[in-house]
Formats: sequence, C-alpha cells, structure tokens
Amino acid sequence: MGGGWVRAGLVVGLVASAVALQARWGAEAANRDVEIVLDGPDWTALALREGRDPLEVFAAARERGATAVAVYEQTLVRLAQAGEVLVRTGGDAAALARAGGRDPVVDAVGAARIRAQAVYVAGPPDQLAFVERGFADLLGPHRVRRIGGVLEVTGVPEDLQQVPLGYRPQDLAVYDRVGLRPILRLRNYPGMTADALRVRVDRLAAAGRGGPVVFELQEVLGYERLLPQAARALQAAGYTYGRIEVFNVRRKQRGEDQLASLMRPRVIRLFSLTPDELLAASPQDNLDKFVRAARERNIRILYLRPLQPTAGVSGTALNVEFVGRLSAELRRLGLRPGPARPLADPAVPWPAWVGAVVGSVAAISWGLHLLGRAVGVAPGRWLAGIAAATVAASAAVVPLGPPALWRQGLALLVACLVPVAAVAGSLPGGPLRRPVAGALRTLWVASAVSTAGGVLVAALLTGWEFMMAARVFVGVKVAHVIPVALVALVTATAALPPRHWREAAARMWAWSDRPLRVRYAVGVLVAALAAVVLLGRSGNFGLPVPAAEERLRELLEDALVARPRTKEYLLGHPALVLAALCAARGWKAAAVVLAAVGTVGQASIINSFAHIHTPLLYTFWRTANGLVLGSVLGAAAAAVVVRAGPMIWGSRPRP
Repeated sequence: MGGGWVRAGLVVGLVASAVALQARWGAEAANRDVEIVLDGPDWTALALREGRDPLEVFAAARERGATAVAVYEQTLVRLAQAGEVLVRTGGDAAALARAGGRDPVVDAVGAARIRAQAVYVAGPPDQLAFVERGFADLLGPHRVRRIGGVLEVTGVPEDLQQVPLGYRPQDLAVYDRVGLRPILRLRNYPGMTADALRVRVDRLAAAGRGGPVVFELQEVLGYERLLPQAARALQAAGYTYGRIEVFNVRRKQRGEDQLASLMRPRVIRLFSLTPDELLAASPQDNLDKFVRAARERNIRILYLRPLQPTAGVSGTALNVEFVGRLSAELRRLGLRPGPARPLADPAVPWPAWVGAVVGSVAAISWGLHLLGRAVGVAPGRWLAGIAAATVAASAAVVPLGPPALWRQGLALLVACLVPVAAVAGSLPGGPLRRPVAGALRTLWVASAVSTAGGVLVAALLTGWEFMMAARVFVGVKVAHVIPVALVALVTATAALPPRHWREAAARMWAWSDRPLRVRYAVGVLVAALAAVVLLGRSGNFGLPVPAAEERLRELLEDALVARPRTKEYLLGHPALVLAALCAARGWKAAAVVLAAVGTVGQASIINSFAHIHTPLLYTFWRTANGLVLGSVLGAAAAAVVVRAGPMIWGSRPRP
C-alpha cells in the first residue's frame, strides 16, 4: 500500500469522515417534509374550463395531499382580466375620444387631457387605492395622480400593465379557507430603487405569511444591484427563497446563485415541470420525475402545474388524482407532505474536516505509489513530503472556512486515484482455488475500497453549498475516464514494472514502433466510442437514455429502495469479476481490458458519493444494490467462463 503511514492515514480519515457524515445525516433526517404546491392561475383556469368552482378543486386537492398554492402578484392585466378594474392605455382612450364614443375614462379625464404615454385606471375606490399605492411605492408618487375619479400613471403603457403591484388581503385569505398555505410568486422590476424594494418587502411582512417565496419570469427580486438588500429584507420578514432546480442553463433565473448565497441557509430547492415538459411525457412518467426529485435530490418543494386532459377525461379529476398518487408515493418513501423548511447547515467539527483531509491524502498517496511503480518512478520521500504539506495547508485554512475549490480539488484526486488502488490492489496474483468465489471476492474487496474513497469524498464535500447544489462536484466526467486509463496502465505493467522512468519511456517508444494492425485499430475506435458514450452519459446534461434502459430503470425503482446505476451492476462489476478470473488464469491481455472496464463501476461508486445533494442513506442503498446485482450477474458470467474454460484458453494459459 505504500507504507504504514498510509494505512494509519486511511484509518484516521475514515473515522473523521464518519463524524462529518453524522452531521450531514442529522441535517437530512430532520428535513423530511415536502411541500406540494399548486400553481394558482393554472389550476384556477383548469377548474373554470370545466365550469367548476376553483376553490372546490383546491379543497379536493388539499384532501389528497396538496399543502400550498402559488399566488402571483397583482398587475393591471390580471386585475382587468378579473373584472376588478377598467384599464385604458392613453392611445386607446384618445382613439375612443376621437370616435366620439362614451367611455368612463374619457368622460372622467376629458379628451384634451389624455396623454399617450400613460395608462388610465377606473374602478371602485378600494381597488384604485390599492393600484395607486402599488405604483407609488414602486415608481414614486410623482408618476401617479387622480383625475376625476380615474387614476393616471405615466410611462410606457406596455410596461406599466405588467408592473407588480403586490397583494390584497383577499388574494391570500381565500386559500386559508381551504387549508392551503399561500406561496408568494414575486416579480422583479428593473427600475426599482432600494427604498422601493424595502417598502415592498415591508408590506409582505405586514401580511404575516412567512414561508417560501418563488420568483416569476427570468429574474430574482433585486437583480442585479439590489440583491444584498433583497436578501436582508426577505430574511428580516421571515421568508425563505424557493430556488428552482434547472437542468438547462437557459432556464436559470438571473441572480439566483448570488441570492442563494446571500440567503444561506434560508433556501429550499424547488422542482417543477413546464407545460411543454408535462405534455411530452405520460402522467406516470411525470409522477416518477417528481418522486425522484424528492427522493434522490433532497428537493423539498414540488411545484405542480396541471396535466392537460385528453378526450373523455376530466382535467380536474385527473389532476386531483395525480396529487393523491404523489402524496401516497412520498409517504411510502418515508417523506411527509407538509410545509417545507430550509435544510440546516451541518456543523462539521474542524478536526473532522482535517481528519478527512488526512485520509484523502493517504488514499491519493496510495494511488500515486501504484502509478509511480507502473512508470518507473519510485515514490521516495517526496511523496510523504507532499502529503504532509497538503495536510498542513488544509489545517491552516480551517479557521477561514475550508475553501470549496480546495475541497473539490482533493475530492477529484481521490475520485481519480482510489479506483486505481481498488482494482489493481484486489486482482489476484495467481490461481484461485475456488474461481467464482475468488473472483467475487475481488469485486467485493475493490468495492469496499471504492466505498471508503466515496466516504472520504462525501466528507470533504459535506457542506450546505454542496448539499443544496449551489456548488456541484465539477470533476464528474474526468473522474469517470482517467481511472480507466490509469488502471489499464498499472495492470499492464504489474507483472514486470519498469525499473526507471527511462525504461518506461523506452518501452513506450518501442511499442509505438510496431505496425498498426486492423484489430488494434478497431479496438482503439471501440474504446474511443465507449469513452464518448461514458462522458455523454455522465452528469445532468448528456446523451438520452434508450427506451429499454429507461424501462429497466423504472422496474428497479419499483422493486428496490434505491435504483442502482446501470454502469455498475450491468457493466463494471461483472467485468471486474471476469478480470479476476483472467488474471488468475494468466490471460494477461483479457485481464487488462476487463480490469479497465471494471474500473467504470468503481469510479461510479465514488461518483455516487460525490452527489452531495443526494441523501446519504440513498447513496449507500444504491451502492449496495448495485453490488448485489453486479455480483449475481458477475457470478453467472464467471460460471459460464469457468465451464467453457478449456474451449477458451486451451490446455495452458495464454501469455
């Protein structure tokens, strides 16, 4: 392994990591409430299209498990559509005046006093008072005046009709009657001043609602120069930030990263599907996406727009049933439909973090020792010196808070080098008395080492910013490909390692002078294609999943607590079992290739632990399920190979 200090460092690191992960486990275990939020306008429109009272539909959804409803700020457009006020642009009012038509606005203002760059609002006194206050708060009182019982607001009419005016008491109280918590959907206004922002949030605080706020359109409140003021005001008013999870950067709201950082830890992650996304999938597929978000990614607000009904189907019945099924699935998984709360920032003691660094440096040193041996570079004292310097530097930055970039760098090195140690250190060096059992032992030993590496990575990255996906592990694709290449190198030179790096270079040069055979060229192309697929399938933005695999995933999700990763149980783990058989038999070329393929599964284990926004218990279950299924498939493949051994190898092992 490279010395007693490496072993000791690994023990220290694993113990310290257990302490760090205990803090994370406590934060996750205390955060099991999932808010099921209905989009207010869309659900209202659904009910009205079927001639039903929207409040009856909301009450039915509440009985099936819905907990909240999203309420949008009033605008002139929304008030006019609801028949609360009469709105005329200056151009429309002037045209009516020229045509000689009777109109309340024209009659009150007079044709000569109508201004083109203005809007005019007529309505009951209480509604006009609400509109006047909203515009005065946001634009200033000099932009608003009363003329003969009509409100005149100067500016570009198209912009003025979309200005957020806030909430009336009845806009929120109506949902209290059916037991749903109002979730405010606020709209930013680009020309807003710091004073206007403070007044807006003060009025929200006066409503006494608290809870999450979700922002409408493309910007968060205060973007971009008033974000600190917006964060302070929202926190002072008792609100939390409902941050929308997106898998496409074009859907990100401008300013969301900065606001999330400023409001830490008062942030709750939210998952929703757009109307187009809902239409593109079946109700069952959409249900699975919502459940998966809560179970696998610690999402605690599920935002529901209504499904579109097909011919002969009641839209309200379909959607109320959908809410009931979603609520039942959450309860089955140990989650509770209820008011969502922010995830607590886990308090990791600084000795635990330093201990995790010690373990990580020891693991990295182990991998570097094997790699150095493969290329003819003796580790020497320089490796221990670098390890000591890394630990000292990490300890020095603890009082400042462990920098995220530093932690990610160490985690990436662990993710790249531990699979090398796991695979190369577990392959048998000679014949196996019980071939199938011995090959399975190789898989389990390697997976135990990789799980230990994953625990170290999880401890390094444990923190609010990673758990809330405000920061993500940036080395996912690299950590899938680099270990495969390194394992191929280490296993290829294991029997006869070079004595010096010059000898390694000479071997490489001699190898490159060989003629290129067609089978080698085909092998290189296949390997390159496999690398492209592996990179494309990793991360959130990648190649689409084939329909057959998607169906297999669904079956495993239904049957198991946590769905294992396909690249582990169907590819990497069986390949590593076969690699052990080939290594024991002395079939070197096959052992090298299969060991490289088997590394995919080991790298995937560590990558699962690097997804810090995934609940820790789910990651352990996923890893265990993948190992069990991979062992079954690997044992079956190994049994076939053992029985067919004479036909494959002949009477003697191949060199």
